[in-house]
Amino acid sequence: MGDPANLERALLGAFITAPSAWNRVRAIHTIYGSDFLLSSHKTIFARLEQLAQQGDAMDLPTLATALEARNELESIGGAAYLAELPDGCVPENVLSYARAVKAQRKGRDFDHLLEKLERAKTPELRLELLDAMREALRCESTDQNWRSIFHTVEEIENAPPLTFAIHGFLQEAGITLLGGLAGHGKTLAMLSMVKALLEESHLFGDERFPVTRRAQRVIYLIPESSIGPFWSRIKLFRLEKFVREDRFLIRTLSSRQQVELTDPRMLAAVEGADVFLDSVVRFTTGSENDAENIRIFSDVMFRLLHAGAKTITGCHHSPKSFETAQSMTLENILRGSGDLGAMICTCWGVRQIDGTRNRIYIENCKPRDFQPCPPFIIEGRPHLDEAGEFRMHTKPGEAQPLSDYLQNKGGRPVAPDRAEQGALAASLRAQGLSTREIASRMKVSKDTVRRMLDEFDLSNHGPEGGEQQ
Repeated sequence: MGDPANLERALLGAFITAPSAWNRVRAIHTIYGSDFLLSSHKTIFARLEQLAQQGDAMDLPTLATALEARNELESIGGAAYLAELPDGCVPENVLSYARAVKAQRKGRDFDHLLEKLERAKTPELRLELLDAMREALRCESTDQNWRSIFHTVEEIENAPPLTFAIHGFLQEAGITLLGGLAGHGKTLAMLSMVKALLEESHLFGDERFPVTRRAQRVIYLIPESSIGPFWSRIKLFRLEKFVREDRFLIRTLSSRQQVELTDPRMLAAVEGADVFLDSVVRFTTGSENDAENIRIFSDVMFRLLHAGAKTITGCHHSPKSFETAQSMTLENILRGSGDLGAMICTCWGVRQIDGTRNRIYIENCKPRDFQPCPPFIIEGRPHLDEAGEFRMHTKPGEAQPLSDYLQNKGGRPVAPDRAEQGALAASLRAQGLSTREIASRMKVSKDTVRRMLDEFDLSNHGPEGGEQQ
């Protein structure tokens, strides 16, 4: 069947024998008369194409009539030759016949170009012929292997289920974003995720968010911070040892080389790693409101996943209008083009509701293919100082709507209770912090700290310093 004439006979025979064969082939391949080697086969194909265009039957009697009407029947070998075309062909293999005929044609074209190359006298003509030969090979490879660009049945039936690196919070093989206003804890929340992944512990110390596997490597890219301030945050979360073990790799504003995410070294580094981008806008080009720029960014993210990144997590700023919002949605939590929200698998909104205790309200604004937990609240102080991690303050299912934690106007966090502030100041004092250090930590004046401590002492001790009964 490798002989060109036999392949062409089989293809024409399948067209005549099976009514659906023509449409099956034409849906995938573009067959031309010039694809056939024998002139008789070119003539027969031309008449079959005419019958197809007219909507006529493509059987032997109709084909013979069409050939005879043009005085072509005898030139192709007569009715006897037509009758022999279906012999030995298997109509079910018509796609294979078509591919083989196309391949034979391309092989002849390549041989013809090779002959011309051997006769070419000038470098310019040789380069032109080499380009044509390269294109012929590329087209042949593309045409022959088209099925390979799609999933096999086995791949689909054995596709792995949806998996999480952090159960219920961080999907694997996808992109997760944390959205929120500047200074509301996005970076701290991401460092909590880093800590959980590296330690294989529970995120926010809560059993609802267990890490399902120990992170092989975490890559954290933060081009908007220099190494000094970021190192202090690394120490706050007790992550120094992972840096020294080369499991926590970091690039900051202080990094000497400018490296794109598509750099071959970066693509090699992300294989098997959990990747964090702080913040997303530093890795986009042009305006974040431009859908085309977000498309380019999406392509880069998907390329990282294709290179083997286990997860990709990024933080992104909310629009200014979110300051007055009383609830979280995907549209109001992520600034810029809506295409950014469309490309990701998960989005968590973060909103600080208590600056003194660093309490952060977290709500899922986009789940893909899973049921997220209800909103919850984490608390940073004093836990970050004492243990290097946030703690769950209000569990999922127990938190009220965001609006309950905000003032009716302006959407600003409700001022923390005065007694709580005093208790926190007293706790910091007990740790040995000076009044100045407490004021800096709580972002209030030293006089305010003194008043809070006086009020705390008075409420917990008698005026003479003895315990109240």
